[in-house]
Amino acid sequence: MTIFDRGYSFYVVVNVPRPLIPIFKRKQIWKSLHTRDKKVANIRSLSTIAKINTMFVREMQMKQLKGFGDDFDLEFDSIFFNVQKIQEPYEYSDSAVEDIALDFCIEQISADRGKIIKSDDTLNYYNLLLKEYVEEYHLHHFTAIESSLEKYLYNKRMQKPTVSCKENMLRAFMLAFIQYLEIIIEYIKGAEIRNYPIKLISSPPLIEQLQKTNLDPITYKKPNLTLSELAETYNNELSRNNVSQAQKNKINQRMRVISELLNNKKIRDIEPEDLQELVLTLQFLPLRLKSEQISHLDKIINENKKHPERCISDKTCADYVQSLKSIFTWALKRKYIRENVMDEIDIPSPEKTKEITKYQPFSVQQLQKIFHSDFYSKHWDNNRQRRSFFWIGLLGLYTGARLNEICQLQFDDIQEEDGIKFISINENDGKHVKTKAGIRKIPIHQELIKLGFLEFVNFMKKQSPAKNKRIFMDLEPNTRGELSAQPSKWFGKLLDSLDLKDKGLVFHSFRHTVRTILRNNNCPIDRVQRLCGWEGSNSLSEHYGTISIKVLANELNEKLVYEGLDLSHLYI
Repeated sequence: MTIFDRGYSFYVVVNVPRPLIPIFKRKQIWKSLHTRDKKVANIRSLSTIAKINTMFVREMQMKQLKGFGDDFDLEFDSIFFNVQKIQEPYEYSDSAVEDIALDFCIEQISADRGKIIKSDDTLNYYNLLLKEYVEEYHLHHFTAIESSLEKYLYNKRMQKPTVSCKENMLRAFMLAFIQYLEIIIEYIKGAEIRNYPIKLISSPPLIEQLQKTNLDPITYKKPNLTLSELAETYNNELSRNNVSQAQKNKINQRMRVISELLNNKKIRDIEPEDLQELVLTLQFLPLRLKSEQISHLDKIINENKKHPERCISDKTCADYVQSLKSIFTWALKRKYIRENVMDEIDIPSPEKTKEITKYQPFSVQQLQKIFHSDFYSKHWDNNRQRRSFFWIGLLGLYTGARLNEICQLQFDDIQEEDGIKFISINENDGKHVKTKAGIRKIPIHQELIKLGFLEFVNFMKKQSPAKNKRIFMDLEPNTRGELSAQPSKWFGKLLDSLDLKDKGLVFHSFRHTVRTILRNNNCPIDRVQRLCGWEGSNSLSEHYGTISIKVLANELNEKLVYEGLDLSHLYI
């Protein structure tokens, strides 16, 4: 038997007995010991040789049954003697004991480093285990490690220690296990295992030292929730009362999707590796994800990898990641977790070659095309939904309000103050606005009055069932509770039919159009912000005093004028 250094690893070389060469078809067996350390190689060689000799004995026994000559019996007896010798107790030297224990420590680390989940529950377990083994060591109770020693020697085909050196070997294995626990605990806390130990520790830490390092179990007052469950709690925070229900629904939906992709892992069990893989997977989510598809995401994502045109945009992908960041930041603040693993994630940046679609204002020519289309010229019929769409478009043109703000309007939101009719955008009766600044009064433009908006509201009120409060009563909410889905889809189809297919043109373009017209007609910025519900700057001057409804009505009627747009064909 020879140990041979091949540069990248030590190998053990065993000569094949002459009668077995025809079976093994070689004269020598080379086995890698998977180490560059000669001490470790010497230890591992013992078990490797034992396994090879056992294999030789098995083949020799098969041949012996068939009957061979005296030379064969001599070789068989020689090999059998070597195998039998392994079963006899052996007096290991102190240095050999230390080398064997160190190899045991390295094997434990190697086996566990890729399997251990880095969670607080795992850290609690290993901290308590370390404390227990250190206490046992100081009491000279080594029996806890005896079964591990016996298993190691059996697997390595190594001789059992004699009675005189067994105590020494148990003590060394106890130290090796304590050393393994210390390294794994640091690994769970976030340290990398770059190199294995090259020397066995001489003694364990004192009990007093362990108490100073705070080995008490980590406890939580908060439950360990999935991201989907956590999102519900997050959205119910008082600090999020000014967030629209639509936005809350989006976050709940995103976290439900992400939770499904993470196999519904609890937040304290989520590893950085899980999130790193997740952020690379999100880009393959379908463009329009339906609730019933969430349970089949793996299949859908695999198909989408071949069809990028079906996948979500970079912006939507970034929205998912941002929502995830917000949840983890909040969870850390509320002590659901001890550290924010999102901080370790490398988030891919979008390709610079991709153009970011921005909403554009409508030109007067485009508005002329829209409001002179067949839909607006031939709207008078008994279809209440079509009539709702008709007025929703005109309200967007003369209020600059968000689509969902318009869709959720109630009869009580049409009010009067100082002789001025206005629309109240509020959060009464479960309505939602995007921000606090969105709660406002919008004077009803004189053009809307000429077009018959007030008559339309009175007509719908008379036609409305007693329990209904909404002006646009025929709009059905989608799965997120949004009333804007149907009119948004209608308006998109209307633009397509008019060959207005620029991606920057959508219903929200009315809001950009209103701001553009008011700015170009020198409407003061603070009045623009009041009318459209935008947050102002931090200047204190903007927070003093109010603007009367009459002043706002005058600004709107004088400054929101579309020169060249003729709507006289729609006047009542």
